[in-house]
Amino acid sequence: MRAITISTTAACVLLSWAACAEPVKITNIGHGYFSAALYVAKQEKIFEKYGLEPEISYVQGGALALQATLTKAADVGILSYEHVLAVAVQGKRIVAFFNIANRPVNNVIGNEKLMAGAEKLSIEEKIKRLKGMRVAMPSPNGSGEKMLGVLAKKYGLTLPGDISSVYLGAEAPSYVAAFQKDLIDAALPFEPAGVLVQQAGKGKIYLNLMNGEIPEFRDILFMTLATHPDNLKEKPELLRKVARVFAEAAKILKDDPKRSKALLAKEYPTMTAETNEQAYNTVSQIWTRDGRITEAQARGTFAYLQPKGTAEVDFPSTFTNEFLPK
Repeated sequence: MRAITISTTAACVLLSWAACAEPVKITNIGHGYFSAALYVAKQEKIFEKYGLEPEISYVQGGALALQATLTKAADVGILSYEHVLAVAVQGKRIVAFFNIANRPVNNVIGNEKLMAGAEKLSIEEKIKRLKGMRVAMPSPNGSGEKMLGVLAKKYGLTLPGDISSVYLGAEAPSYVAAFQKDLIDAALPFEPAGVLVQQAGKGKIYLNLMNGEIPEFRDILFMTLATHPDNLKEKPELLRKVARVFAEAAKILKDDPKRSKALLAKEYPTMTAETNEQAYNTVSQIWTRDGRITEAQARGTFAYLQPKGTAEVDFPSTFTNEFLPK
């Protein structure tokens, strides 16, 4: 009897693609609205379209996501570029290969006292008004605290010192409760927490980082897809597929708001339609369309973060556009 040879592709067609899908491990910081492309890709089965089987984990804090990426426990980390730079100045390396957000993923939300007459204040005056205030943010030494520290220093304040930091994690209810109980005066929470605080009537946008109000944070690298450098050589096709998945999801987010809002409503089932609408309108300002990264963005991010370390940063080695769709 003559043996019959079946190609891997043909076998996958016969057995179904699910049986032959390539697993990809992705770790994400919390469950923030900034990762909308991930949620769209998951719900629309875009991973499966490109022959991938996603294994998605959510961790509390960038340090854990960074560790998973550095140790290759995850193939891809959804990380702030801050973490890419933090290891670069220590002589280590992870590589960003898709730009998810080119502005901060949070605004400064202020309580009623802080907001009184704020519409007439300059940025400098707003920052100086924070003296003696309690400002909440997700974690110590995180991007929110670093941004606030840069602004405080620029206008003659110290952090800590003139401004008190309060750490509330990434979950939205913590911020709503803290404002309600008068435990904080302002916050830099991940969305949708800021929107929920506003809808509870306990705060309003004091400094709008997400719409580009602050020049230092206007066109930077904020959230990226990052990977261990070994994967650039060992798993190039996997990274190329992941980039295609996120590019397709980003296109849906930018070009089809109605569809996107419906998909995100499923990801956040406890949010009202009004909250989801406002969260989308707020965060859609920061999402990129094609994921491209420039050296100017990388240097701009470094300029405000000023990470401490002994190694000089070779900026071109911290990112690549090689895996983006052509």
